[in-house]
Amino acid sequence: MKKLIALMLALVMALALTVPALAAEESEIRIGMLTNLTLSEEELNEATDRIKTEEPGEFPMLNENDIETVYYHSLSELLMALDAGYIQLAIVDEPTVQYVLSRNDAYAENHPWADQPIEYSMLFLEEDAELCESFSDAITAMEEDGTLDDLAAAYIDGVIAGEEPEAVAFPAFEGAETVTVAVTGDVPPMDYVDDAGSAAGFNTAVLAEIARRLELNIELVQVDSGARTLALSSGRADVVFWVKKHVSSDKSEAPEGTMASEPYYTTQLCELALNAQ
Repeated sequence: MKKLIALMLALVMALALTVPALAAEESEIRIGMLTNLTLSEEELNEATDRIKTEEPGEFPMLNENDIETVYYHSLSELLMALDAGYIQLAIVDEPTVQYVLSRNDAYAENHPWADQPIEYSMLFLEEDAELCESFSDAITAMEEDGTLDDLAAAYIDGVIAGEEPEAVAFPAFEGAETVTVAVTGDVPPMDYVDDAGSAAGFNTAVLAEIARRLELNIELVQVDSGARTLALSSGRADVVFWVKKHVSSDKSEAPEGTMASEPYYTTQLCELALNAQ
């Protein structure tokens, strides 16, 4: 993980030196989004319009400029764009923001969206409703017996505090069903792969425990976060990690032909920006 961070910072410096022309015009604010949050540009515009209406004096930058949304598949890409000045704000989930802040003082948490909860779940095709229901039952049991809290303490809170989590070990059951799950990688501490190429994020830790309880074999495939629904519909994956709810919950339903499990983690969106120089 340390090697990944060092490489990411080196890429940030290189990008900052080579693309100064990418800075936004003075009349325009570019906001970066991670595609794993499945937040549409329309929903983001609704949120910023609400902020400008309800808190007009708190964020003059939003009031005085046009807004353009730019989407990124990974945290490293998002931070490179923020460092280079191509975007002025990044919208990220709270654990990822705290992960970044714990490792680099060049960034600051600009504004938490405390009234905008987001819920992490898993997405299935409707034809796999029975599998989805079994995952939901396992998630409910893990919430009731405290397992989800224990995993969050180790794979979210511990990582933010600077600890290196153990690689997630998946159980193996001879003759059992194999379920293929898509992971995206570079969105720590929720979904990422460590320096050795092993899954070591909170999402996969939850998945391993579900597999143990349901006695399923798990095969991981790595995809870009923007290609998750394609991986599902094409049959490359049986399950993808998903954000079930966010800014406008009535517009956050699962895509047509799919269904989401019960959520296994709830947090909020935050704005990440560069520290004032």
